[in-house]
Amino acid sequence: MAASVTHSASILPSLRKNQVALKEGKIEFQTWAQQKRDLRLGPVPGSSCFCLRTVLLLVISLPSLYCDLGSVYYSYYETVTPKSLTVEGREDQVEKLSYVLFMQGQKQLIHLKVKRDYFVNNFPVFSYHNGILGQEMPFISHDCHYEGYIEGVPGSFVSVNTCSGLRGILMKEAKSYGIEPIHSSKRFEHVLYTMAHEAPVSCSVTSNDSQVAFTSRQQESSKPHSQQVPSYLWSHTKYVEMFVVVDNQRFQMWGSDVNETVQRVMDIIALANSFTRGINTEVVLAGMEIWTEGDLIQVPVDLQVALRNFNSWRQERLFHRVKHDVAHMIVGHHPKEGTGQAFLSGACSSDFAAAVESFHHEDVLLFAALMVHELGHNLGIPHDHSACVCKDKPFGLMRENITKESGFSNCSSDFFYQFLWEHKGACLFNKPGPKGRLRRDSRCGNGVIEEDEQCDCGSDCDNHPCCDQTCRLKENAECSDGLCCVKCQLKYKGFMCRPALGECDLPEYCDGSSGECPIDSYKIDGTMCDRIHYCAGGRCKNPDNQCMDIYGFSARSAPENCYISMNRKGDRFGNCGITNSPRLRYLKCVDDNIFCGKLICTNVRQVPQIKPNHTLIQVAHEDDWCWSMDAYNTTDIPDDGDVHTGTLCAPNKVCVNYSCTDYAVLKYDCKPAEMCNGKGVCNNFRHCHCEAGYAPPDCRGPGDGGSVDSGPPGKPTEIQSGGVVLIFYITLRAVTESVETLGRTLEDSSKETTSEGFLTEFLPVGLQEEQSEEKDQEEEAPPPEEAPLPPLEAPPPLEAMLLPAEAPPPGEPAP
Repeated sequence: MAASVTHSASILPSLRKNQVALKEGKIEFQTWAQQKRDLRLGPVPGSSCFCLRTVLLLVISLPSLYCDLGSVYYSYYETVTPKSLTVEGREDQVEKLSYVLFMQGQKQLIHLKVKRDYFVNNFPVFSYHNGILGQEMPFISHDCHYEGYIEGVPGSFVSVNTCSGLRGILMKEAKSYGIEPIHSSKRFEHVLYTMAHEAPVSCSVTSNDSQVAFTSRQQESSKPHSQQVPSYLWSHTKYVEMFVVVDNQRFQMWGSDVNETVQRVMDIIALANSFTRGINTEVVLAGMEIWTEGDLIQVPVDLQVALRNFNSWRQERLFHRVKHDVAHMIVGHHPKEGTGQAFLSGACSSDFAAAVESFHHEDVLLFAALMVHELGHNLGIPHDHSACVCKDKPFGLMRENITKESGFSNCSSDFFYQFLWEHKGACLFNKPGPKGRLRRDSRCGNGVIEEDEQCDCGSDCDNHPCCDQTCRLKENAECSDGLCCVKCQLKYKGFMCRPALGECDLPEYCDGSSGECPIDSYKIDGTMCDRIHYCAGGRCKNPDNQCMDIYGFSARSAPENCYISMNRKGDRFGNCGITNSPRLRYLKCVDDNIFCGKLICTNVRQVPQIKPNHTLIQVAHEDDWCWSMDAYNTTDIPDDGDVHTGTLCAPNKVCVNYSCTDYAVLKYDCKPAEMCNGKGVCNNFRHCHCEAGYAPPDCRGPGDGGSVDSGPPGKPTEIQSGGVVLIFYITLRAVTESVETLGRTLEDSSKETTSEGFLTEFLPVGLQEEQSEEKDQEEEAPPPEEAPLPPLEAPPPLEAMLLPAEAPPPGEPAP
């Protein structure tokens, strides 16, 4: 039988598992499907006959092996029996372990040392029961994860979980092996295997990195670091406290078992540390949340959208609950393109400390490499280019295509230390508290309000005004946290806790009994807005709005001739994406996609405040100026200089991935006339958000409007409909009178002093003109000369708008 197992290794790569399990009694069988229809099993050149009966015999003989390893398929495997060795004179047999096993007929001695630093002591594990957030208490041993090496094999590495057998990876001579226990075996048998070749996972980066900048950094990275950089940045260990969220699909792939999911994530974190040691950094698991009953956000196949949704959830629901430097979400589905997304330089920030990775296979080491790749982006490291080199590994971990046999390159180290030097990684020098073998027996103080608690102020109860250390509300306090809790008092039912931000957003309201504001909702993607445009992600994708966001209120999307002139060039400031080849090359936009490349704007009145690493360019075209922006080394989602996904590019077509695509890609399936009685719209959860006067869920009965997701709106009042105008008028009039009084006082005290400066500073432009006209009538003096505004047809050149710095000539980038 052993000979048949070894001999079959040459055939197994050509087969894949058919995901059909046949159950007979307590034994689970799995059949194999042919990879190609014309594949025939028969005589193999140079070997004995191998037929389907042999495959079935193998599966019957080793049933638990295939059940344990799910859908993994192998290029080689064998059964091994590790034997534990007792080393004389060793005081603590838990701290260090040694095993002997036979690999491919050779005796190998493995030495291991326990690793507890990768997990925060008593880290919280959250899950949901009947929709209520609670904290799990799974059995977690901090004495299960070991790292070590194979004696006599230079460069070898071993990372295994020793609880319930050995599970993990062994790296020998640049080749990785997996090891798993055969649970049905009574002789401590394991399977040792190498996985069949699988296409490398990829990170769908869209950054338009400058080759010049890359080359410059590459040259710098080959030199000793500047002596001005503090030495502790290089020598001291950095610690990344990572919070991990597991979506519902991946949870089901792990058997819907909380304990199994926790152990698998711990295995991943342990493997991740085998990569991050290259930059002297440890990844520490700070906590987990498992979406046991369903996803709390939309997790589409487009990971760019999933990242934005997850980061919004993280900011609102997680940030104040558990301390973390970054939060990563593991999803189980196969994405549309790329298997990871992350915000560059987001670690340690409250706004962008997030990443999303797809784990749709069972290669744990490959996924760990992907997770560290996205973490690298969080730490300020962009993708490697062709000139980057890796000292001890054949490939750079930060290449767009990720492999297991990779490590951080010299370019990666340079960018990471630049990230630290710019004080963006201050949280990484905060070593988590000491680890020990303590019981997980305390719930109060974990920052989560559980069934028997009124509040939970975590570890900072002394400064909390509403909650005490026993997780009870203080005297006269009604609540402790949330947008519906102000000064420890609940806001009334119907209070708008999150107003709608634009035409495509929807408001949320307090329910009067909870301090939390309902989860953010918005109109379903594909809803019409601004007459001809579409909503996507809660915003109206009108290119005019995008130009105003960047360049100011007067800016507008440029006419077609500007787009044609710029986006046909195929350079940094006019392109439809970049190639995936090692050599960076920008793609020219074809005519059909001309409005889906770079955003081109016009009617720009002043140079805007731009983000770091962004560059503007102003190009003269006929009687106008065309403005474009490029961002390099920013994030894994499109930069502000790219036309947003969902922007109208032709009748019934929108931009997606630099291509003008049919509107159906937005998956708009709402029929408000039928679903919402014509009295509401569909939100992103595909529920009706009703107009005032109608009640959810279908807007047929009388009510105050809103949806089942928004909370109950309050009844509209006169102050809600007209109060804003009244308050604005009263406030404006008060400011005007105050300024007039102040102006007269100053004029009386000094004839040389006037109130014009104060009026100019406080009043809107319209009122400034009115005041000037009144003053002119009183004094009958000619108004001060003002430079006329440039005509709309010919905006002023960039030179006229740059104040302190020298302006580049037209056609050159503005730094």
